[in-house]
Amino acid sequence: MFDWNALLNVIFTWKYLFFLLFSVAGWIILARNRPMRPARLITQLLAFLLLGGVLGLIFTALQKPFGLHPSPMCATTKGIAIPIIYNKIAMPQLGLVLAALLLTIVGAKAFCGWVCPVGAIQELVGRIPGLKRFRVPFSVSNTIRVLLFALFIALVIAIKRISYDYFNPFEFLHWHGLGKLAIWGPMTLVLLASFFIYRPFCSFICPLGLITWVAELVAPGRIRVSHACDNCGACVEKTDCQAMPALVAGKKVIPDCFGCGDCLGTCPTDAISFGWRKKD
Repeated sequence: MFDWNALLNVIFTWKYLFFLLFSVAGWIILARNRPMRPARLITQLLAFLLLGGVLGLIFTALQKPFGLHPSPMCATTKGIAIPIIYNKIAMPQLGLVLAALLLTIVGAKAFCGWVCPVGAIQELVGRIPGLKRFRVPFSVSNTIRVLLFALFIALVIAIKRISYDYFNPFEFLHWHGLGKLAIWGPMTLVLLASFFIYRPFCSFICPLGLITWVAELVAPGRIRVSHACDNCGACVEKTDCQAMPALVAGKKVIPDCFGCGDCLGTCPTDAISFGWRKKD
């Protein structure tokens, strides 16, 4: 029998309250439909400092109420693997995955875009002035992400191994064992790649990123492009996000949108907006 009380005990904690607060802050900032880079950068920095455990290193009183950093990698992989291997439900991991899905369905991939500390640090690195990042075709990045997820499922079933454990940048945010290559190596590679590609870990690897991308396709809250768009390309030039070119082209399959907001306020015909209903 599913233990709802155990799930509620996991979700109703300080850590999940801050998940919600960061997401609500993101929705409010996006809903203004104006350039938002300073507010975005401040929010991303706070997400990394607080939810990435940095402030917990300085103020030990913050370690207990927040517990372990929010790791979508661990939550997703263990949330799937534990029922298969041990025939039981992993409530802490399930709670995080459900929270991320709920926040995504409400709008703008909110957990990935406004809460996740690894997502935040990738974006902060990519904001360094003068960088020129490349758009890898979504068909390439998403195919790799899907294949890695399929390999993970196959190995869990066949040999009870979690393949993602061999490349998990979230392990760095435990802030111990940093002398081991397996701890600092993945995070270092992710940050280096962030100089050239927008959110490389999210786009190519993250299993929760893949799951929330599917949920994002039916989410009512999203960046929208109205019929007033004249395809001038101003919005595409202002953002490194893969979603914008697909949105402007009217494609049915839209890449992940992390709510960076770089497209807002760029359109001369006011065709781009964030909202929960289609703009007239």
